[in-house]
Amino acid sequence: MQEKVFQSLLKFFSFSILFLVSFFTFARLSFATTGIISGDKVNFRSEPRTGSTVYSQLNKGTSVEVKSIYAVKGNGCDTGWINIIYQKKEGYVCRNYIHIEGLETYSRPWSSPKKAIMGGAEFISSGYISRGQFNSYLKKFNVNPNGDYNIYTHQYMANLAAPYNEALSTYKSYKENNLLALPLTFTIPIFDKMPEYTTHPVTGMEKGGTSEVTDKEFEKKLDAEGFPETYKKWLRELHKTYKNWTFRSLKTGIDFNTAVENEKWISSINGNGCPKCIDSSHINTEGSWYVASSETTGYFLDPRNFLMVDSILMFEDLSYNANQTEKVVQSVLSDTFMNGTDPIDHLSYSSIFMEAGKTFQVNPVYLASLARQEVGVKGGIATSGEQFEYKGNTYVGFYNFFNIGAYSSEESPVKAGLVYASAGSQKDDKGVYVGNFNSSSNSNSGITTNPSSPGSSNNEKPEDNKPVVSHTPVATHLSNMKLNRKGNYITNIALGTKVKDLKSMTVGSELSFKNASGGTLGDSETLTTGTKITFQTGETYTIVIYGDLNGDGKVNSADLLRMRQYLLGQVSLKDAYFESAKLQNINGKVDSADLLRLRQFLLGQKGINQA
Repeated sequence: MQEKVFQSLLKFFSFSILFLVSFFTFARLSFATTGIISGDKVNFRSEPRTGSTVYSQLNKGTSVEVKSIYAVKGNGCDTGWINIIYQKKEGYVCRNYIHIEGLETYSRPWSSPKKAIMGGAEFISSGYISRGQFNSYLKKFNVNPNGDYNIYTHQYMANLAAPYNEALSTYKSYKENNLLALPLTFTIPIFDKMPEYTTHPVTGMEKGGTSEVTDKEFEKKLDAEGFPETYKKWLRELHKTYKNWTFRSLKTGIDFNTAVENEKWISSINGNGCPKCIDSSHINTEGSWYVASSETTGYFLDPRNFLMVDSILMFEDLSYNANQTEKVVQSVLSDTFMNGTDPIDHLSYSSIFMEAGKTFQVNPVYLASLARQEVGVKGGIATSGEQFEYKGNTYVGFYNFFNIGAYSSEESPVKAGLVYASAGSQKDDKGVYVGNFNSSSNSNSGITTNPSSPGSSNNEKPEDNKPVVSHTPVATHLSNMKLNRKGNYITNIALGTKVKDLKSMTVGSELSFKNASGGTLGDSETLTTGTKITFQTGETYTIVIYGDLNGDGKVNSADLLRMRQYLLGQVSLKDAYFESAKLQNINGKVDSADLLRLRQFLLGQKGINQA
């Protein structure tokens, strides 16, 4: 009986998929609208990937026919590719460089649930899914050496257990809708020098798996992917039931223990839920959250602890595919405030998540699960549009279903996320930022350029016939170069600034640079904490790059480790290196607040003020 039911379900879903494919094929062939190229010399390619044939380069303002408003996933364009026709040729352009007429934009301010969901989906797609962090595990633990961001940086969340929580929510939805029987693809990281197992300090090692080889063809696939036996035993067990599943490996090339120590200091665990999971340093990151022990970090980092049916979905590819139907999305939302329609556009929430998924090529079931996890089943201020006050300003009519910008260091993370969502809004006559006002200067990315950063100045070079005044005051040079002087230190220098960048902003012969060891720096060398800059007046100052605690000109996990060691009394920080650790500069000391800011920078959550 069960077998007949199972076969009927498979037939039903096969028919559904065939119908969806047929429908979207028909829609794709019959749909047509106009697109306007929004960039200069935009490549019009034969395929949705860089490296394919370039038919021509389209100039800004060129009108083209758009065959489908939904972006196609491909390599080389973080937001996907749009299928177009130009001069009777069919091809693709990157979505970043085309405006589709009649298609609503979802830049901030997010003044409706739909704008917040669509805009958030675009943020997640362009910032993570298409950049090498394409599953829940990699969004938290960025250990993909082939991704766009440096490993251990640009992580979506600090919570060590977040990938498991997301996977469990998705599993429940898939199970209720029998989608576990459909073809799914999982990409599972493998580290170098992995221990036999990494166990949880409370629950211990999970038991299970199978060593018996019953499917030789499946075994060949596992061998081809290079899975070790400690992975295979779990994958064999899953394959017994889910024969349509595909398992791929991601060879990180990273030593497992090295990864643990790097992830430890940019992750957190809830101390109330697991007091034994906290590191012996008891460094508090916010509220009841603490730096976790190495053992706890290792447990959550070790993929083998989650190769079970209720947790393996953390490794599922989060790109959109036809298996993800609105019915499944609705099942995720059925017991939440998102069960019905939104109050502004009067659209079902399930249809909004579906549109967001198709438009930005993200799994809509995942988007719905993520929203449910972020804002809860009853919703709240992030989903109601209600009025609130934050840091002296009043806001009303803003939404943020994924809590983007809700950084844990803020006094109210949810309100901070809504302030992020309000970007580009205007004040009414009562001084309130109102969501139904829209600014023509909205930015999709929200990224602003620091006008004080070297290299971004518009200052012109002195004319050739301008006399060089050897006694030009240092203060004048600093003003020209947009730099600050703090005692014997020079600040407001952006990461990666080179010697020539500063020389180009004043008279080059008036400056000389030496490294901390006294060696002269060439024009192409990078400025670091400890670099000495000498003016023609003879005055010498030391450069400070905030966050660069070891003087290598970079800000990475090595600096985080050094700050942690300083707080534990294991190393000392002196002079410019001590100054470089004052990221918060609240009390002139270096403490856990500075450690938290450095962690947030490495997670891609907050920048570092170099001023």
